[in-house]
This record gives sequence, C-alpha cells and structure tokens, in this order.
Amino acid sequence: MNRNELLVVVIAVGLMAIPVSVISYSVITNTAVDDLTYETDTGLEVTATDAQVFESPPVVGNDTWQSGPLRLSSDGPASATVSDAAFDRSAVGIESVDARRNPVTVNRSDIGAVELDGQFEQFSTPGIDTSDDEPDFSYRAGENVTISVSGVPTDSGVAAVDEGQVVATDTALNPEGTATFQDLPSGEQAIRVAELPAELSIRDVTDGSLIDGNEVDVSLTPVGASEPITQQTTSDGTINMTGLPVNKRFAADLSAGGNYYDRRVRLPARIDQQPAYLLPDDDAVAAVSPRLTLDDQTGRFDEQRSVIRLQRPVPTASGTEYRTVAGDRLGSDGFGTAVQRNQRYRVIIVDPTAGQTYVSSFTPRTSSPTAVPIEAIQYTTTESIDGLNISTAYRSGEDGDRLAVNLSNVRSADLSISEAGNASNLLLDDSYEQNVTADVPVPEETTDANWNADYEATTTNDAAISGQQTIRNPARQQQREAVMRAILSILLVVVLGSVAMRVSPALGGVVVIITASLLWLAGWMPPEAGLPSIGVGIVVGVLGVISGDRRSL
Repeated sequence: MNRNELLVVVIAVGLMAIPVSVISYSVITNTAVDDLTYETDTGLEVTATDAQVFESPPVVGNDTWQSGPLRLSSDGPASATVSDAAFDRSAVGIESVDARRNPVTVNRSDIGAVELDGQFEQFSTPGIDTSDDEPDFSYRAGENVTISVSGVPTDSGVAAVDEGQVVATDTALNPEGTATFQDLPSGEQAIRVAELPAELSIRDVTDGSLIDGNEVDVSLTPVGASEPITQQTTSDGTINMTGLPVNKRFAADLSAGGNYYDRRVRLPARIDQQPAYLLPDDDAVAAVSPRLTLDDQTGRFDEQRSVIRLQRPVPTASGTEYRTVAGDRLGSDGFGTAVQRNQRYRVIIVDPTAGQTYVSSFTPRTSSPTAVPIEAIQYTTTESIDGLNISTAYRSGEDGDRLAVNLSNVRSADLSISEAGNASNLLLDDSYEQNVTADVPVPEETTDANWNADYEATTTNDAAISGQQTIRNPARQQQREAVMRAILSILLVVVLGSVAMRVSPALGGVVVIITASLLWLAGWMPPEAGLPSIGVGIVVGVLGVISGDRRSL
C-alpha cells in the first residue's frame, strides 16, 4: 500500500469515527435542510420544515425534543411539525400535530406549557392572559379536540369562550394554575380564556359602592324558564353563583326592604357577569317611576317579543361606564321602574325574533307614561362591504343634534361612536348580537364636531369585517363653505374693483359697490364683509368724482 492509498484509508476511518450528532449539527447550522425528522425514545416524531430557524442544534431525549427555548414532549408515539412560526416572538405556532394516541406538550421559555390532545392542522398561542378580551389560543382541527393550558388564576373556574359563547369549562380547583378544556369544537377557532365569576355583587348605582350591611333578597330565574334557579338573601352585597349555568342569562328580582327601590333586571350570562345596581330610596336622590312603552314607526319591533334594557353611567374601578341597571320583557303594558330624575338613560330595545336592536336615550322628568319612539331615519350615507351594510346620518332638530348609525346583515357587532380627532369622547361603545340601529344625542358642547363610527362585525355569511365610517356635521360643512364663499367674494370685489379703477377711480367705486351688493344679496358675502366693501366703494367713488372735477378745472 503506497502513501496515497494509506492516506485515503486514514481519512475514511476518521470520517467513520465522527459522531452522527456532529454531522447533524453541521447540516443544521450550515445548510438549509427541509423536512428533517427527529424521533424521541418514546416515539414522538418532530419534523423540521426550516432548519435555519433553530437557534441551537436540536436535542433529542427520552421523551423531549428541544431547540433553543422550544420544547415538545410526549409519553408515547405522536408527531408534530415545527417551522419558523414556532419561534415567532409574539406567539408559538405548531403545525400538523397528531396527538390522538398520546398528548403533545408544547412549551417555550417565554410562554407557558400547553398540552394538545387530538389532531390539529395548526395551533398557536401568545400565552394565556385572562385579564383581557383577546384570543389566548387559536387552532384549526377537523374534529373535536382537548387542550390543557397553564397560567390561569388559581382556585377559580375558567371557561373557553368563542365569540361570546362558552364552549368548554374547567370548574375544578386548580392550585397549580392549570385548566383542561375538553371537546373543544372543530373547525377554525380563536379561543379566549376567561375566569368564571363566583359571585354576583349588588351595588349602589349612584356611587358604585357595595351594598354591605343591608339585607337584599335576590331571586335568579334563567331567561325562558318559569321558576327561579336560586333564591338567596345577602347582607354583604354578594350572591353565590358557583354551579349556576355559564351561558344562561338571568332575570333577577331584587328587594332591599325599603332602603332601596325594588329592581327587576336582566343580567348577562355568567361569563360576562356585571353587578346588579339598586337606586337608593333616599330624599337626597330624586326618583320618578315612568312606565315605558314602545312607539315603533318602522314596524320592525314587536312589543310582546321585545326586551327593554336601561343603562346609565355608573362609577366603576376602571372609571365611569354605562351599565345595565334595569330591564325586562316590554309587553303591551310597557315596563315600569324607579329611575333617577333628570339623569340621562340609554334605552336598548331588543327583538330577538326579528333580529333587531335599537339604541336611543331618554331623560326622565315625571312618573307619567313615556313612549320610546323608533323613527324611520333618512340616512345620508350608505355603504355595503362584503354583505354588511352601514348607514349613517347627522340630524338636527328642535331637541338638539343626533347621530344615527345602522348596521345590518350582521350576526354580531361591536359598535362605538366617538368624536373625530378625540377618540376618548365616546357616545357609544357596546356589543350587540344582531342588526343594530343607534340613534344617540350629541352633547351640546360638541355640536360643531365630526364623528367616527367604528365597527367590528360578523356578517350573516360568517365574514369578519371591521372599519370606520365618518359622520360629517352638516353645519360644520356649511360653515366651511360659507368661509370659502366669503373669501372668493372678497377676492372678486378686489379684482374687479382694481381693474375698473385703472379706467377711473369713480368707475372703480361703482364696480365695488355693485359687485359687493350683488354678492351680499346672493348670500355669498357676509354682512361683516359686504357693508365695509360697499362703504369703501362709496368713498372711492366720491373721491374719484372729486378728483375728476379738480382735473377739469
């Protein structure tokens, strides 16, 4: 064997001695390799579709596959696909997860562990945060799945909420801050994790304080049922809600024994629970008891089917907010309740059968019967976007200016109306479960402003649409046009007067007088500019005549 042959043998033996892991490291760090599959001892197969995203060489252990901060683990055979989405800073995303035989746990150092049970085409999560209304995880699956999450409040029930509806709950005590949602629906879902309120608080509507030290009898009846589901008496202002349905709305009857007015109100579902509010029966709080009826000029609402809700500003921990304080089925006799005199209330009429919601307002003055008018509104702008129709109008009348917004062909909608250029000045900000018409008054101090209607809606065709429509104040537009006409009028007087004065000052004065007078009579030139212009024309004309006479002498 010559020297060259010996060298070849030595190199071959050396290459055979290099560990496979070193070769893998070289491939991953220096070469773009697609669809590289790893398998743990337990049978978890992880397929990497973009090897360049790995911050360090993947480590394959007994039951865990790890690359940098990302870990996937399973106690038995399962599979998942990892791409660059798994390392996105805002969320972790995994594709093609087959966890039907054994759950797959996804964990990243900046996002809590999530266990997937079932078959997923895609799954992603930015981490669990029950304090906001944003989705906490999303997925696409062809059949029902089960997902366990960490980072939820301890010793408290939680729910998985999809578009306002509870789709799964975990009410067991969870000292470790974990929850399991079984049989989540198939399809493409975006799920919000929310804490289930354990109690209903009863508060004073004037200051938002808990009614503590005063006995209040409370009866809760699920909407549509004839018998109460619970009857309780509280002296600390709270009612136990544990074990009650989470998706059901309740008709609540509250009686405080003379210190507060009796109240009947429809509460939202437990997952969206808000306090019940009582009005003090006190000489310091002027109260009236009108009976509200419906005067529908559009024919869209049926009194027997419709429900009325009264909202008013209430002090809360996050500031003053509109909250529902009274309400029930309207009926042919209307709805009567005690309200604070001269306090503006928002009135919401809902006809679930017709799929219509109407939002207006009234200010109670007396206990006389009061009709809530639903007018046929002439809208100035209408726009259709992928099946959703939005119409707006700015109306001026004897009772003040009003804004009207209509959203139709929707299954649900979030609608807010705010001052253009000052989004903090909100006239309306609420959610609705069907077509909605809002007809709200404009505050007197902002009658010269334009307004924006912002919306996020799901159409009857399940399309998600959001946008903004500007509601222009016609008075403001008229003022702008008047200013432009005045500027053009003054320019016209100056130009024509200057040209005429070149012929003679007297002619210039006559032209100024005639032009200013005509523009003034036509309404283009305001009196503040027209009268001085005419005066200037007279002076110029007189001076021109005098100057001409002197020259003739």
